[in-house]
Amino acid sequence: MDERSTGRDGRSERWSQHRAQRREEFLDATFRALAERGPDVTMADIAAEAGVAKPRLYRYFGDKGDLFDAVAERTLRNLWQRLLPTLEVRDQPRRVVRTALDAYVGLVAENPNVVRFLIGSRFVERSWESDPVLDNGRKVAGVLAAMIARNLKAFGAPAGGAEPWANAVVGAVAAATEWWLETKTMTRDQLVDYLGVFVWGALDAALRSEGIALDPAEPVSLNDLVRKSEP
Repeated sequence: MDERSTGRDGRSERWSQHRAQRREEFLDATFRALAERGPDVTMADIAAEAGVAKPRLYRYFGDKGDLFDAVAERTLRNLWQRLLPTLEVRDQPRRVVRTALDAYVGLVAENPNVVRFLIGSRFVERSWESDPVLDNGRKVAGVLAAMIARNLKAFGAPAGGAEPWANAVVGAVAAATEWWLETKTMTRDQLVDYLGVFVWGALDAALRSEGIALDPAEPVSLNDLVRKSEP
């Protein structure tokens, strides 16, 4: 490799790092604009919050859809950061479920306009196949389905129900939390309590239908269950 190639590679790497950094800074501005102006924020609002001209945004985001996807991606990253530590919580099964639900509801409660933006805004046109919000839900359901399937197999039970059960749980929790976000007819803790009853009851019934009964008094963690299911 000659010096000219090395120089080009170095410039390319610096530009990539600069681009990534600026995208994150503009995403920060987007989240601030959403918090201050609401879910119907425009590209002009975001540019003003970032202190740049609107064309500058398009230098780092190809179009509005690219920015929308980046907001959805960061929201999913934030969700994983909240949920993954709940895998380490060691408690009674129903409380473990509540801890995970509290992490999700907490993220929604702290970022209401981001959630409204992703779910109901007309910022971009979306389809069933390409909606990043639906895709995020599918990813979460996929992780939950894999966990359920591994545990069913560990007990010698068929895993056919894992995917419909996981998608039902994720869909129900998302719908209930969106309803609560718009109505606020109860406190956050009350919502989490009610969801905990529902989700644990559904999972317990699903497991019992396959002959699996977890002791509700025996402390477990979700990681414990996964490890026990490993060959």
